[in-house]
Amino acid sequence: MDVSIIVPAYNEEKYIEKTLKAIENQKTHLRYEIIVSDGLSKDKTLKIARKYTDLIVTSKKRGIWAGRNAGGLKAKGRLLVFIDADTVVPQNYLDIAYAVMQDRKISGLSCAFRFDRASRILRIIETLSNKYLLLKGKLGIGELLGFNCVMRKNDFLRVGGFPNKPLEDGAMARKLHKLGRVIYLPEPQVITSSRRMLKNGTIKSIEYYANLEVMTYLPKLPIAKLARYKNYLPIR
Repeated sequence: MDVSIIVPAYNEEKYIEKTLKAIENQKTHLRYEIIVSDGLSKDKTLKIARKYTDLIVTSKKRGIWAGRNAGGLKAKGRLLVFIDADTVVPQNYLDIAYAVMQDRKISGLSCAFRFDRASRILRIIETLSNKYLLLKGKLGIGELLGFNCVMRKNDFLRVGGFPNKPLEDGAMARKLHKLGRVIYLPEPQVITSSRRMLKNGTIKSIEYYANLEVMTYLPKLPIAKLARYKNYLPIR
């Protein structure tokens, strides 16, 4: 198997079908499987998932990190692609990611994003975030965006999978830095949900992620004691 695509999910009946359809409709000659890693959903997530997946894995531990790890451990592909259940990938996503990962000096990648809704403030956040992440990648300190990220299964196993930390994707990127470069691609762009921004508001959302960065990367500094948000908060 060339690629395993893992979709962690918990009560995602409103979003997951569009996500799985986009994965199923990839224009590629690669052999790939679709795995949904379910965290004991109570809605129609599993009913929808069964129409599209090759395998459904049950993750009894709560947390996006646990869902990704449960799916990754069962995956047969040499390359692991993690796509969140509220994210839609373009039809060339797999081919581009697979081609880039043939460079053994690269240990992981994420692609740029757009929000699923349009507004002035969301467009500003998109533009600034993408430029910032592209710059970090060029400087050799690239980040992973959990809602779309790619790595080799051997490397995933070697570093012990995603850690149980507030920003598990950023912490995973730091693990992969030890094995090679983590890069950020400006294209292709995925479309991801803006629901956290809409639910919590822009200012609170920015504060939330800034707090999680402090708790993940600087937990022993005095400033960490002032953090308002110290753990990942589900939005479902």
